[in-house]
Amino acid sequence: MDAKTFDSKSLLDSLFENGILFESGVDGLYGRSGAFEDVIERFERLVTRLGAPDKATRIHFPPGMSRATLEKSGYMKSFPQLAGCVHSFMGGEREHAQLLGMLADGGDWTELQKATDLALTPAACYPLYPTIAARGPVPAQGLLFELSSYCFRHEPSKDPARMQLFRMREFVKIGTAEQVRSFRESWLKRGRAMIESLD
Repeated sequence: MDAKTFDSKSLLDSLFENGILFESGVDGLYGRSGAFEDVIERFERLVTRLGAPDKATRIHFPPGMSRATLEKSGYMKSFPQLAGCVHSFMGGEREHAQLLGMLADGGDWTELQKATDLALTPAACYPLYPTIAARGPVPAQGLLFELSSYCFRHEPSKDPARMQLFRMREFVKIGTAEQVRSFRESWLKRGRAMIESLD
């Protein structure tokens, strides 16, 4: 089959059949082979090499963040259907026995869980902003960060390019409008050159 004729389903089936991705029983949540990870790791190294002259501060955030930060960010105003909050069982022995009974009966045991103060990170930049705001004024030269995180968006799909849990890598420039524009322009050029360099 020619690569140009793939639709999302046939591409996903091919990735399963060739041992590149592994089914988990949930759309958009797949195991990844060593070959898949090797491609990602090589691409990551290429991005790191191209970004090295900028001397960005590198931060690797965990896949979870403060739920309060998510609420303050305005994410829920625009994307409530994509957000994921972490819930946990917080009951005592009596509630635990009730939960076990619900499990045994095939009932909805999740009603015995409550929201924790954690949310799943929707984009790598979200935990950065309160961290920087707490530092105080931004220096005249601005700030530059190279971020990475596993992120979550609740959008189950059979399109292998739309996973629910995925890695995100981004550069964030904080400064004047001109500093940000200039940085953006430099990466538009670098990004194009980077893609054209791939064989």
